[in-house]
Amino acid sequence: MIVQAKPRSLSVKARRLRREGYVPGVIYGPQVEAPVHVAIREPDLEDLFKHITRSTTLEVQVEGGETYHVFLKDIQVDPITDRFLHVDFYVPEPGRKLVLLVPVKLVGTAPGVKEGGVLEHVHEYIEVEGLPRRIPPYFEVDISNLGLDDTIVIGDLEWDDELRPLHPLDDPIVTVLAPKAVKLEVAAGEAQEAGEAAPEGEEAAEEGEAKG
Repeated sequence: MIVQAKPRSLSVKARRLRREGYVPGVIYGPQVEAPVHVAIREPDLEDLFKHITRSTTLEVQVEGGETYHVFLKDIQVDPITDRFLHVDFYVPEPGRKLVLLVPVKLVGTAPGVKEGGVLEHVHEYIEVEGLPRRIPPYFEVDISNLGLDDTIVIGDLEWDDELRPLHPLDDPIVTVLAPKAVKLEVAAGEAQEAGEAAPEGEEAAEEGEAKG
């Protein structure tokens, strides 16, 4: 995706930029000689964030300057107004691996859910290490063949020397729990809560015996 930016002079205060409808930002990385300060139209950023993830490769075109291939590094948001305050873009080295969190996007409808099972999305993000050109904006996982007690694990995705997960390959991404398994989990949770409350009851009984 392409982001249009204009050069920003540090003599122009960030508050003034925001009043004019721009968000201050910076572009940096090991192959960028000095940080490049930019300003981006706020509506452009708002639209951008509707379509990207942290692992989406972006192309920032600086007016009158260079074009940078970047990842979103950081975004500061006003906690009261939810308006963007500042954005950081990182320019990676093409041949050097990065560690990023890549979101998982589930597609399709699991037949096991129609049979009464419960879909459990265990890994909503997968931490990966890979070359910048190999890191996807998200992993698409098709669950249209997932029946009761079926599981898709991290090892079911495609990996190679240029992109590898930083999780065990047998870690589940998504599973369909059968109704019995769901009931057992609920029962186990209730038993644990009762066990945690037991000491209080025992203490009360001991106090009563002591008074007697």
